Amino acid sequence: MSSDERRNVVLVTYDSLRADHCGCYGYGRNTTPTLDEMADSGLLFENAIASGVPTIASMTSVMTGRHSLASPEIGFNEQQREQVTSRPTIAEVLSESGYSTGALSPNPPASSYFGFDSGFDWFEDFLAEDRGVLERAWRRIFESSIEGGGLSTYLRLFRNVVTQSEVLRPWEDFYDEILAFRERAEEPYFLWVLLLEPHHPWMPPSDTQQWSSRSDKYAAFRQYWEMFDSGWTPDFSAAEHQRLIDLYDDSIRYGDQFLARLRDDLADDDPVFVVHADHGEEFGEHGRYGHQPYLYEDLTHVPLVVWNADERGRVEQPVELRQLAPTIAELGGAEHPFDVDGLLTDSEEARPWVVSKVFAEGNRRAAVRTRSGKYIEESDRRELYDLSADPDEQRDRSDENPQSSAAFGDALRSHVHDEQERRAVEAAREAVTEGEVEL
Repeated sequence: MSSDERRNVVLVTYDSLRADHCGCYGYGRNTTPTLDEMADSGLLFENAIASGVPTIASMTSVMTGRHSLASPEIGFNEQQREQVTSRPTIAEVLSESGYSTGALSPNPPASSYFGFDSGFDWFEDFLAEDRGVLERAWRRIFESSIEGGGLSTYLRLFRNVVTQSEVLRPWEDFYDEILAFRERAEEPYFLWVLLLEPHHPWMPPSDTQQWSSRSDKYAAFRQYWEMFDSGWTPDFSAAEHQRLIDLYDDSIRYGDQFLARLRDDLADDDPVFVVHADHGEEFGEHGRYGHQPYLYEDLTHVPLVVWNADERGRVEQPVELRQLAPTIAELGGAEHPFDVDGLLTDSEEARPWVVSKVFAEGNRRAAVRTRSGKYIEESDRRELYDLSADPDEQRDRSDENPQSSAAFGDALRSHVHDEQERRAVEAAREAVTEGEVEL
């Protein structure tokens, strides 16, 4: 394929958007009209599963085509950064094949701090603004907070509220920077934009609110504090719960307006759009709010649409987000090192199940997902759900179906097939034993 035949590709990542709050996945509210249109004329994946939760685990998989390593020897800081920088990324692959590459990500866990700028000609994450004594102080607070810095986390959240930075920066504030990249980029190009509109705290512009009110935005701040202060297990009334749902849905709809505008502004370039979420959001279904590293459907089942790629329909087969890297490479006609099939590749050997993995709170959590079944494993705990009869995962059937649980467990263990990943884990263990890594 010659360079002038290769497609421009736009990857849009919605942070914290669960599939069942999108119209194209059956939601009753009109939250995603643009995405619904693209799904209707493009390719929708009914069972797209995040390879990890939260953002840093999921986006590591999206960019590198490999799981974020679920091992107690792999920490959240320098080791997590190395998982991105030591592996080929989709941006590096396309850049080496002649693509212009640009990205904008206002979310710190998907920032240059963790190496997500690898391979991008232009990468904006707003971490280097207002250089000076004050900014250096905030940078130290940021680094401390993202690595679990206690008081630093509260200071960072306070700054976000006052300055509307990071998760509170509306997409209209930075939209012109995206167009500026397009103006100077030569074709073909790869553009990645991560949007934070579905991410809490939800602050949709007042003139876009359909289900919530202006007063709801400010009344909800007490609830956000309670979520954070309670370890994400608050005790909300039905009215408080609904207030958050309404704000969430209005934020989703506002984020969908970005998609409509970008699609129109780039129409002359005829790009392929790949639209997905990194993970979902919990609203008390298992006693929690937010998106802590658990693997229930509220968090792992995400929207995924490929539009304008000469493909149309709905795919029932489970797919995983780490398949996005080879998919984008193949759309660009680029050879790639990713050892998983792309979403548009016909494969007779496609597995009927996909895997999600996280490591948190001293435990490894992993899940196997089929079209209608879900198995979750954590230390000595096993859970099995029939999603066709119990989509909210409220009835654990592992004791009723020990043979099915055992079969799922075998599938999970057989998934450790990546030799490089296995060697990386073994090397980390040896380093810890020899005192080379601080824990």
